[in-house]
Amino acid sequence: MTDASEHLAPVSYLPWATPGASAGGEGSRPSRGRRAPVDDDEDQPAETGQQRDDRIDRLVVSRLRRSSLSVAEVRKVLVEHGLDETEIEEWIERYERLGYLDDARLAEQLVHVNSERRGKGSGAILQELTRRGIDADEARTAIADLDPETEFDNARTTAERRARQLRGLDRQTAERRLSAFLQRRGYGGDVVRQVVTAVLAADGS
Repeated sequence: MTDASEHLAPVSYLPWATPGASAGGEGSRPSRGRRAPVDDDEDQPAETGQQRDDRIDRLVVSRLRRSSLSVAEVRKVLVEHGLDETEIEEWIERYERLGYLDDARLAEQLVHVNSERRGKGSGAILQELTRRGIDADEARTAIADLDPETEFDNARTTAERRARQLRGLDRQTAERRLSAFLQRRGYGGDVVRQVVTAVLAADGS
C-alpha cells in the first residue's frame, strides 16, 4: 500500500510561519508596533521674555475688558503667571495709568449694583467689596456714600417681594422669617425692624 503522504502537494510556508518557529521568534510575523513618541517640546523654541509679557498682557486686558477687576484680582493673575513682585508693581502701575484699574471706581460700581439691582444692604455689600480685595478704607468710603433713605427703600422693596411668599403664616412666624431674610441680605437691625413692621402691617399679617 502506497503511503498517502507521497501524493500530497508540497507545503509552501509563509515567510513568517516557517516550521518550528515559535511565537515571537525569528520566523514570527514582524510587529508593526507604535512609532516612538516625539517630544514636541524639543522642536518648540523657548518663550522669550517679550513673548511672555505679550501673552500675559493679552490675557489680563481681555479679562479687564469683559469685567472690572480689582488691583488684588489682577495681582493674583500676575502671580499665577510667574511675575516677581517688582514686575507686578510695574504692571499694576501701568494698568492704573491707562485707566484699566481703579479700585475706588470699582467700589462705587459694586455698591450701586448690589444695592439698586440686587437689593443688598450695606453689610452684605461691604462683604462683597472685601471679597473682591478692595482696600478697607476705599470700601468704607464707598459704603458711606450709600444714602440711608435709599437703603431703607431698597430693603422695603426687597421685603415686600418676600412677604408675598409668607402669606398664610401667623404674624410671629412671618416676622421671624422676614427678619432673617433681610439680615442675610445685609441690612442692619434698625432697618430690619422698621421695614418688617411696615411691610407686614401693610400686608395685613
